[in-house]
Amino acid sequence: MENKNTHRDIWIVALAIISFALWKLSSLQFRFGDENVYFYMSDAILRGFIPYKDFFFADPPFFIYMMAIFKAIFGSHIILFKTLPILFDSLSAILIYLLLRKNNIFAALGPIFYLFSFTILSTSDYVTGAEVMMFFILLALYSDQNKKHFWSGAFWALACLSKLYAGPALLGFLFYKLISKEFLPARNIILGGLAATIVILLPFFILAPHQVFYDLIIHQFNRPTGINKWNILSVFARFEWLLIISSLLGMFIAKNKSWIYPLIFSAVFFLLYKDLYYLYLHLLLPFIIFLAVEFAAFLNKKREEIAWAFIVFYIFVSFYSISGYVNTYGPQGIFNQPEEIAEALKTAPEDFPAYGAQEIAPLVALMSGRKIFGNVIDTNTQNFAAETQNLDLISEKATKNGIYLVARVANYPEQNMQDTGFEGYFNKKIFDSSCKFYKSFDRNSPGDPLNQVTIYKCYKTAD
Repeated sequence: MENKNTHRDIWIVALAIISFALWKLSSLQFRFGDENVYFYMSDAILRGFIPYKDFFFADPPFFIYMMAIFKAIFGSHIILFKTLPILFDSLSAILIYLLLRKNNIFAALGPIFYLFSFTILSTSDYVTGAEVMMFFILLALYSDQNKKHFWSGAFWALACLSKLYAGPALLGFLFYKLISKEFLPARNIILGGLAATIVILLPFFILAPHQVFYDLIIHQFNRPTGINKWNILSVFARFEWLLIISSLLGMFIAKNKSWIYPLIFSAVFFLLYKDLYYLYLHLLLPFIIFLAVEFAAFLNKKREEIAWAFIVFYIFVSFYSISGYVNTYGPQGIFNQPEEIAEALKTAPEDFPAYGAQEIAPLVALMSGRKIFGNVIDTNTQNFAAETQNLDLISEKATKNGIYLVARVANYPEQNMQDTGFEGYFNKKIFDSSCKFYKSFDRNSPGDPLNQVTIYKCYKTAD
């Protein structure tokens, strides 16, 4: 059924986007996370450094170069990076509406379900690249809907070149094309994808072929298990359960079957892949929403009152999800002292580079004008556990050069616990022999045992 309420729906979608954007813009804050690695890397690229060749980078290059463009625009106003998830999630909401509007009377529900889901509210607090990936996936679907198959393939490639875990969704999409015997569109999608991939990746393979292959492929299989995946999936199920159930029912009545296979392929991949993070599940949400809205439209055909009862029930359930974000998950991970720590680093007496926890050191180094030692920007402990980076070698070289170690630590003297928490990215023995306390900053984040950010001066004065 063609949607005859386009004018009304446009106002509803616009109001949803404006409400979401104003809410999120009113609370821009730095947070502990990988986003601070991306901030520094974008600046490093503008200074002439190249991913893979000059520094380790576990993701494809498209997203980080997009970040470099924004860094050139934002300059020293680093906090403006935090507007990017708001921008790209809002654009994704528009595409969700455009993909639904032709045949669904409840098309305007799609952007509302998306923007005010627990998943988007929580992941949009961080600049992760997931929001960019999702935008290009939706743009690929929209291009396919409008018979622009080559461009659809190019946009699918940009999604995968932002985050590798977009790959299973692409495979599911191509699988649907093949079983539907849409061979010519599938061919053009593959050609578009290959063209975009070659244009973007070829320069890096020419400059550093071994390192590109190792960082992008080998490293992914060497990473140890991170957070317990069942804990992550339980959070997703707890807050998105109504959409999940509705989407499962929607699978049986959906007119557009192309939404089902990317969802299934991605879900199976996440169940099998050992290193799962909540932000990955962002990928599932639009496909879940497409099918849930299809289910709502199906109920409306059966009986309008049932469909509206479903919508009212969703609104009631969404209050629980929103309150869970506002009261519990939203306050977590806030980094409210970066300027103070950066100033301490800037005025430190020795002309040493910085090094330390990837969720803080790159940001304060960037804000203070300090360089990161050896361009070891991403110090995620998994990189060292996977032996992609050598903890002992880097620690030894760092102390010979001299560094300011910026670390999140647990200091509880009453429990005989001091100066601990950095062992995953800096050798403890070398720390004990070469590092001295410089300054500390108390912090209090819900559920985080690391209660201080501390700067240490590390310098090996004698063998």
